[in-house]
Amino acid sequence: MTGLLEFDEVDFMNEANAEHHVTDMYNNANLVLRRADTFELVVHFKNRAFDESRDLVYLEFGIGVSPAALSGTKQKLEIGKTTDEDVWSCELLENKKENKSVYLSVNIPSDAIIGKYNVVCEITKKAGGKHKQRHTLPKIAVIFNPFSKSDDVYMENEEDRHEYVLNDHGVIFAGSWNRIGKIQWTFGQFDEGILDVVFKMFTRDNRYKANPVKSLKRRNSPVYVARVLSAMSNMNDDNGVVAGNWSGNYSDGKSPTDWNGSVKILKQWMKLKRGVNYGQCWVFSGVLTTVLRAVGIPARPVTNFNSAHDREYNMSIDKFYYANGTEANISSGDSIWNFHVWNDCWMKRPDLPTGYDGWQSVDSTPQEPSEKVFQCGPAPVKAIKNGEINIGSDTDFLFGEVNADVTNFLVDDSDKIVKRLKVDSRHVGRNISTKAPGSNRRLDITDQYKYKEGTTEERAAFEKAKLRGRLPPWHKHIKVQPEGDINIDIMMKTAKTITGTPIEFTVLVENATGSTMDCIVITRLESMFYNGQLKSGIKKVETKRSLNGKERYLFVMSASFAEYGFVLTHDRAVRCSVSVRNTKNDNLYMDSRTTVLKHPKCVKLTVPQTLNKGQFDIRYHITNPFPSTLSICKLNIDGSGFSGEAVDQEVKIENPIPSGGSVSGTITATAHRRGKKIIVANLESQEVKSIKAKAIMFVN
Repeated sequence: MTGLLEFDEVDFMNEANAEHHVTDMYNNANLVLRRADTFELVVHFKNRAFDESRDLVYLEFGIGVSPAALSGTKQKLEIGKTTDEDVWSCELLENKKENKSVYLSVNIPSDAIIGKYNVVCEITKKAGGKHKQRHTLPKIAVIFNPFSKSDDVYMENEEDRHEYVLNDHGVIFAGSWNRIGKIQWTFGQFDEGILDVVFKMFTRDNRYKANPVKSLKRRNSPVYVARVLSAMSNMNDDNGVVAGNWSGNYSDGKSPTDWNGSVKILKQWMKLKRGVNYGQCWVFSGVLTTVLRAVGIPARPVTNFNSAHDREYNMSIDKFYYANGTEANISSGDSIWNFHVWNDCWMKRPDLPTGYDGWQSVDSTPQEPSEKVFQCGPAPVKAIKNGEINIGSDTDFLFGEVNADVTNFLVDDSDKIVKRLKVDSRHVGRNISTKAPGSNRRLDITDQYKYKEGTTEERAAFEKAKLRGRLPPWHKHIKVQPEGDINIDIMMKTAKTITGTPIEFTVLVENATGSTMDCIVITRLESMFYNGQLKSGIKKVETKRSLNGKERYLFVMSASFAEYGFVLTHDRAVRCSVSVRNTKNDNLYMDSRTTVLKHPKCVKLTVPQTLNKGQFDIRYHITNPFPSTLSICKLNIDGSGFSGEAVDQEVKIENPIPSGGSVSGTITATAHRRGKKIIVANLESQEVKSIKAKAIMFVN
């Protein structure tokens, strides 16, 4: 009984530790633990009990390729009397000599590096300890801890933690500011392999490749982690997860509207080791939400309607028009998207002056490079609101997205700028939205991002932000057209326009002066991409009209499905543009309104209302309510906590579905995790895109 203590086995008490650390929902090969907390384990010995007077037992935790104590990437802990919450430490809770085992408690400090740790148990003697045993133990994964006050990502409200950390399904708002819709999205942050994908994203980042040790050491900061993940969620620069495509041609990949969640995207990236084709802003945001929540950072998708893309950072979106109201092919690079989705993540900001803790904006859609990398944020939402664009990362770009002015210019046939037509300070940044905790209700957070339009505070924030930018020369010494002589109001004739039915806009043109005007009124219907780019014209009507003083001219602009159906984009956005030119002085007045069509319900999913874990059937029933046949139909199904045919394979409908026809089928899936589960389906066809459906079930 005097020989070297011999290691037998270790029990990481996975079930108890996972429940204590609120990580029991992770489907991961390794135990997932949150920093700023302790976990317990049992070490069993073969030949005898542990003797404190002569045995030394160490637990070693190392992260990275070559962990070292000097760099802080290796921690060697001797079994001690107590744990110290400020450092890695190990406490002997109980020495059960009759069982030849020791019960230990390990403290993971609140500034621990996030990632996967190799664990080794080392045994030697106190006196003359030349001989030692080293035994490799199962790895552990360490993530942030929003449940602990000592962690920088601590979130006090329990309902908020459940929504922004633990919810693996949600909605992302889309459409237009006056026709807000929902995209069901499966985040799936707890699904098998997803946490390992996030850890792989860290090591494929160019910062890690350039200096692995420095990158590892910085991975204890949620600020750094959020910025890296914003870069790695897109494939630009570093072969990250999603390839962006706004061309309308997705023949060598999936259409962005075809995705229902993040899991398939992340697993495909891990398998193929290259960017996944294709995504747009809500896809980038959905993926970033998944990876942030996976490592324990509270996160939410945020949708900004009438979102500005200000490439010059001068807080002015410049648009140029010819006398007939068409947009000139003069690009300042600026644009206004019907909507744009980014993320907020919750954290303290010890790197900034006091007062900027809380929600931070990060954006993984590759729009503009930051420090020569397509990444954006984190920028404190409080700084964005106040125009403090020097606080945080990329705050100037994010301020422009929610609060830039829109300036319209008239150009002649040679593209020379003639005059400024209008400045609109209220168009950008409307109905900023996120999902409310605990429900699918839209939570309007506009007041968190900006002061009320037109107030002294809002203009003061704008002027402060504008100081950094430099307006281009055409803003200076330019003729300014008086505003308000002609008023244009464009309204939808019905509250919702269903795809397949006629589109109808009601237009009111008013001569606000007391004098008669001879006018040319041009009205256009156009099929649009959601990022403000024109796909195709649908219809144009030109009318010569003499308007008496104070006269109001009311008319309807409409198009049938036969006229618009074949040019409708995946985004289903249709714009009505109206221009009124006074033929006497060539003053031009313009306005536009975009609506997003709503698909009829034509996909139904039937699943068991309740079931035990295991295999079950999903029945789908597709009807075609449209005036034309649906061909080359494909059905994609997603859900968190499921596997099998239904979620692993695309369902191809063999035959076209005629107008008024239907098709049904059954596919199987396997439920792995308990609780309320949401299954989402997306139907794509050659004629009509992005038809969504969902079903809810409870797994016991």
